[in-house]
Amino acid sequence: MDNQEFQKETIVCGRCGYDKNPLGATHCRKCSHSLTASASVGYRRIARSTRFVGVLSLLAMMLLFLGVVSYYFWQTVKLSTTTSNLDSSSTNSLNSSSDIQLYNSIKEVPNVPEGTFSYGGAVLFASITGSGAHKAMTGFHPNFYLVYTEPRSGKPGNSRSLTMLLNGEISFAQIALPLTDTEYSKAKERGFTLEQVPVAIDAIIVFTHPDLSIPGLSVDQLQDIYKGKITNWKQVGGPNLPIIPFARPKVATLLHVLLGPEVDQVSPKVQYIRDYTDAIRKVASTPGAISFGGSGPLIGQKSVRFIPLAKTDTKEYVQPFIDDGKQLNATAFRDGTYPMIRRLFIAIRRDGKIDEQVGVAYTNMLLSKEGQQFVEKAGFLPLR
Repeated sequence: MDNQEFQKETIVCGRCGYDKNPLGATHCRKCSHSLTASASVGYRRIARSTRFVGVLSLLAMMLLFLGVVSYYFWQTVKLSTTTSNLDSSSTNSLNSSSDIQLYNSIKEVPNVPEGTFSYGGAVLFASITGSGAHKAMTGFHPNFYLVYTEPRSGKPGNSRSLTMLLNGEISFAQIALPLTDTEYSKAKERGFTLEQVPVAIDAIIVFTHPDLSIPGLSVDQLQDIYKGKITNWKQVGGPNLPIIPFARPKVATLLHVLLGPEVDQVSPKVQYIRDYTDAIRKVASTPGAISFGGSGPLIGQKSVRFIPLAKTDTKEYVQPFIDDGKQLNATAFRDGTYPMIRRLFIAIRRDGKIDEQVGVAYTNMLLSKEGQQFVEKAGFLPLR
């Protein structure tokens, strides 16, 4: 009612309450009572009403303004948080192993890109290619082709392949040593990460000239041979014959696996060979010769003699192969009685680009149950 009084500009009679007296009237039109006294009272009521309505209007406008501002602020925060979460999710998806899955078959593996892609790495992985794994991958995923790429200078091996991976020269690397802190740091400096995924278990196999007769070697004896501390076979129960050690150069992994941090103590008498074919040929034709390598390229070889190994300072020699050298001694590898085993990895370049997609697809295919059959056929112990 106060609002109506203000809008009609009327005065309320203080005696009868009549509320339609116009402004300026001296007497009430209903009861003729003088409005002089009540006019001021009535007018003050109108003023209070006006101020009250104004205050309410102002408060309403302020609340509306605050509501609008709060709404847009909340929407902005919500959008910012959502975007941040999406960005974080995308980053995590590119830098985790969530896309490495265990499939049954090579055919099931998704997101296999089309094209011809380069890879590199430790030469012992050649036996996986020879087992037919890559041919099967292309068979199930047409237009997916892999090309082994050697470094432009020097011999192929673990460290050079990782340099090529860091430089973007290959899509993924097959490695026989774990990644180092230095390699992780170099990748980070260049704006991406590296990830290693194990795909097989390998054993270090020692072989000699076929005519050499010794019961076996312990790990520390083998190390001393390559350090130059043991130089004649009679020192380890064999004939009086000089030892001629062959090995792949330090750029490869084998000397690092055998000697660890003492790799710089390798004997100057060690003769370096290019690959397993070269090693087998030279050891088979050199009396007193010795070399060592991964199980894959050596299984089934007849031109050399495989030496049983024992743990340090023991004579509990364990054969690496069974069934006339045709099968791995898988039981000894699994229960740890064979003293020198290692894991083999695929190094993936996590850069959110095609190289990452290639590395993930290849790893998933090799880790599938079908892919692991090729790993076993290649002379390694499968993980699955």
